[in-house]
Amino acid sequence: MKMSSPQPNWITKFLAGKNRRKTMMIVVSAFILILWLGNTLLVSDTDTGNIPTAKVKRGQVVIKITETGELRAQDQVTISAINDKQLIWMAPEGQWVQQGDTLIKYASEKYVISSDEAHSGLLVTKADLVKALSDLEAQRTKEEAARKSYESLPELAKKGFVMESEVEQARLAHMELKSRTVAYQAAVDAARANVERAERALAQEQRKLREGVTLAPSAGLVVYATYGSVESQRKVDIGMTPFEGMDLMYLPDISSMLVDTEISEVDLSRIKIGLPVEIRLDAYPDAVFKGEIKTIADLARRKISRITGKLTGAKVFSVTVKVVDQDVRLKPGLSATAEIIVNEHENALFIPLEAVFVDEQDRTIAYVKKSGSIEARPIVLEESNDRVAVVKDGLQEGEELLLDRPPSI
Repeated sequence: MKMSSPQPNWITKFLAGKNRRKTMMIVVSAFILILWLGNTLLVSDTDTGNIPTAKVKRGQVVIKITETGELRAQDQVTISAINDKQLIWMAPEGQWVQQGDTLIKYASEKYVISSDEAHSGLLVTKADLVKALSDLEAQRTKEEAARKSYESLPELAKKGFVMESEVEQARLAHMELKSRTVAYQAAVDAARANVERAERALAQEQRKLREGVTLAPSAGLVVYATYGSVESQRKVDIGMTPFEGMDLMYLPDISSMLVDTEISEVDLSRIKIGLPVEIRLDAYPDAVFKGEIKTIADLARRKISRITGKLTGAKVFSVTVKVVDQDVRLKPGLSATAEIIVNEHENALFIPLEAVFVDEQDRTIAYVKKSGSIEARPIVLEESNDRVAVVKDGLQEGEELLLDRPPSI
């Protein structure tokens, strides 16, 4: 058998060098391929089989800012404390009252006693006045008799029937009685003044006694007022003793209702007066009421935590929403959720927020599922609400997206 002659040494070296170059070319080509694929992940379906997916959809998307708040009436009658008497009864909060109905009862025992005492004092002064008038009348009778006696004597003295000394004595007696009449008149005036003072005192005590009950000046829904600091507010309640002028309750006009809410400083540029608002009440979660933004505060304030009641570091702006609808279920004090509609897209591509991710380069991406692989594709979002994001570029309708990161990432 013919044996093949061994290859020359230069051929062996050439082939060995060629293999090395081929290996290097394969490595370089693979590296270039990885760079070209960029964000394409070669992950098998079995690795992502347990990850839920969603498809890119097209349709209407409403962009909302959702905030919590509380209902109140735009117009209301305020019932304030007239004095500092203890509250012993109040009309139940939430009860509808008519004009003239009893709203508040105060502790008034001391005013009953003082009113009785003032009435007794008035009776005494009136009796004193009656006596003073009687004494004055008697005195005037005596004075009149003395006057007539004195005036008849001078003529008799001329005829010699009486002496001049008797005439002088009669004159002095008349003058004395006339002086006493002036004193009796002063006593009557003083008695009248005492009666007037006693009448004023009685009227004051009776007014205080009448203030033991506050009546409704108009029809309305009873809402208790609150007092205390912002962090520890309490409602007015039976048993407390208010200070004069303190707000005790309100009778709101429920035909014109508002929602007091707030907006974060990061969302301030997205809202304006007149934007439509959808209002939901915790008490009636299935009902939706229409509203619109009425006012936006000019100055920011620190947000109060609804859990701790203390001030936080977040900055918010107060927003007032006018309720357009009228409904008996709209009652002051009810907790409300205000969904401010800042934009509406009629025919937009949108994806769930769970399908939006950020890669290590701070790019917004979505994991697009294809046959046998997952592509980490950069996307551009326009805006989002609390459920979906509107896609401006990077995706097409019907593409399937992962709702969680693949395990290899």
